[in-house]
Order: sequence, then structure tokens, then C-alpha cells
Amino acid sequence: MEKQIEQRCPLKKGPMLFLVLNYFLGYNFLFPLLLRNVTLWLNPSARAIPDWMQYLVYIYMMIVSIVIAYPLLQESRTRIRQRKWQVIKSTVLLMLAYYFASILLNLVLMQFTDTTTSANQSEIIHAVQISPWLTMFTTMIYAPIVEEILFRGVFYRCLRPHMSVFRAGFISAFAFGFIHVMVSFFTGDYGDMIYLLSYALIGAFLVAAYEKNDTIFASILLHFINNSIAFMLLFVS
Repeated sequence: MEKQIEQRCPLKKGPMLFLVLNYFLGYNFLFPLLLRNVTLWLNPSARAIPDWMQYLVYIYMMIVSIVIAYPLLQESRTRIRQRKWQVIKSTVLLMLAYYFASILLNLVLMQFTDTTTSANQSEIIHAVQISPWLTMFTTMIYAPIVEEILFRGVFYRCLRPHMSVFRAGFISAFAFGFIHVMVSFFTGDYGDMIYLLSYALIGAFLVAAYEKNDTIFASILLHFINNSIAFMLLFVS
């Protein structure tokens, strides 16, 4: 049986373009600006955007992503029904392999930077202290769903029929890595850009989960496990 991942992408160009623009322009630029303006309009002395406003944006992003990517999710659902235990076993093994590779990569990165934490990770640590429940929601629920639909669903699944595993995987992993250091890039903190490699590494393993199991739910599960472990370690520390 031919892999669905090698067949034509179930999403059309219009919906794919909307998902990309909605995330990169909407979620990263327009929505934060809108929330800041609304917050200051409601309370001119406010110093932070209320959690409830942020929840609205995250829920909107999840609903829109799921609705638009429904054909892709439906395709993956038929496959995961046939191989549930295989997907779970594969995900656990990939998780272990990722942690081993991550340790090796971090040892290498330590030779080139004096910092031990990326700017993105520092923001998450701060967010856990300020809004633990919101941070738990974004890391354990929002990110595995929305980011996998975009970076593995659009950037990998829909490129895969037109190019090799390596090329499609590189684009997906690089885009995933870049989004986590994008703020540092635009603010001129180029030293933090070295952590693009760390985020691209987990992006590559997420690609492997999708390619090996032929279902986006495998990469969603791996993403969920990785973020859950990371959040729990931050929460208890």
C-alpha cells in the first residue's frame, strides 16, 4: 500500500496559504499588537495582557487550524486507527533517541556560547512563574496541535509528494527552529540564533515521527510528550 504521505496533499493552496499567514503574520505580529491596544484601551495603566485575552487567541488559532486542516487530520486518523500501538511504541523510541541526540548537541553548543538557555526558553520560564496554567495550556495543548498542523502538516506533508524526505524535512525542521528564535533575529540578538539548531533538532524528530508512522498524530503525540516533560521539569524546579 502506498503511503498517504507520498500522495497528493489533501489541502488546497488557498487554505495552506491562510494557515501560514495566520500563524506568521497573525499570531506573531497582528494579534499581539491588537491585544496590547485593546488592553490599554480597557486599562491604560495595565502592564500585561490579561490571560483571558490570550486564551481567546489560542483557542481561535486551534479552532481555525483544526477546521482548515480537517482533510489532512481525517487522512491521518484512518492510519492511526490501524496502528495505534505501533505509533505509541515508535513515539517512545523517538523520544529516547531525541534526548540522546539533544544531550550530544548541547555539549557541542556549549563550546560556542556562554549561555545555557535560549531566549525563548527564558520567556517560558518567566511565563511559568507568572501564568502557570496559561503556559501549561500553550505548551501541552496549543503548541502540539497548531504547530504540528503547520510545520508537519503544511511544511512537510504537503511538500513531501514533490521532493525528497530530506528536503521536505529540512524545510519543516528549519522553519520550526526559526520560529523559536525569530524574535532574537529581528531584535539583533544573533548570539541566540545558535539555538535554532536545538529547535530544528526536535523538528527533525517530529518529521521522523510523521514519516515513519504516516500520520500527523504521531508527531502531535511526540510534541505533546516532549513539551509535557519540559513543562513539568520547569514547574517543579
